[in-house]
Order: sequence, then C-alpha cells, then structure tokens
Amino acid sequence: MKSKLLPILLFLLILLNGVLIFMLVKKPHENQRDHQKNNFLTTQLNFTDSQTEKFIELDKTHRYFMRILEEETRNQKDILFNSFNKSAINIDSLTSKIGVLSAKKDAEVYRFFKSVRTLCTVEQTKKFDKILKRALRAGEGAPPRDGRNPPPRREGMPPPPR
Repeated sequence: MKSKLLPILLFLLILLNGVLIFMLVKKPHENQRDHQKNNFLTTQLNFTDSQTEKFIELDKTHRYFMRILEEETRNQKDILFNSFNKSAINIDSLTSKIGVLSAKKDAEVYRFFKSVRTLCTVEQTKKFDKILKRALRAGEGAPPRDGRNPPPRREGMPPPPR
C-alpha cells in the first residue's frame, strides 16, 4: 500500500509545483483584459466608443512616459542611497535630478489630463473638472498613515513635508 501511495504523492507534488511556477511566471490570476476600456474616467464621463479609443491611445502614451520617468527616478534614488560609502558623490546634484524628474512627472500628468479634457463634450468637461477638483482636494488633507492627527499649524507656516 505504501509503495503505491508514494509515486502518486510524488506525482501530485510535482504537478502542483508546476502549476505554482506557471502562476508565478504567467500570472493568470491577474486580470489580463484591457482595463482601459472600463477606466474610471471613461465610465464616469460616459465616453463614446470613439472617445474611448482616443482615451486608450492617450493613456498608453501617458503610461509609457510615466514608466520611463519612474524608472529614471528609481535609478537616481538607487545611486543616492547606495552611495553611503562613497565620499565623492554629489548629493545636491542627485537630489536636483530627482526633483527635475518629479517635476517632469507632474508636467506629464498635467499634459495627460489636459489632453483627456480636449476629448470631452461641454457636459463632460464640467463633470471632468468636478472629478479632478475632488481628486485634488482628496490628496490635500489626508491624515498621516499611522492614524494620528498632525499638530495644528499656525498661520503662515508651510505645509508639512510629505
């Protein structure tokens, strides 16, 4: 009985390991469908098929540029934080580059939303502006992640760093 059970269990373990490796490499559990068609903005603004197609193209371009900028930022931060043992590193230069990349990301986000706004009809533009205003306000007064409230600021004090 034990001699017949061992090969069966071994086969099942190999099969399960193969399935696990497949899932890790191919990631079929992640939704692979084209999620841009069901994007929040396209849904909220009731884009037509034509508007949705143009939006998808804008979104692909935007994601491409953002991916490049994110990668460049990550590389600069890696250089910065891996330089603890190096004395000849120019920290000001690296942080300036990171700041410039951050500004480029903000400009790209602005360009993207401006392009999306040009796709909208007059009614959609009004709704788009409201959505954007709400999204910008949501990021302003967000409480700290640990759940504590920040100390009250006196008038004229700059906002806390993020």
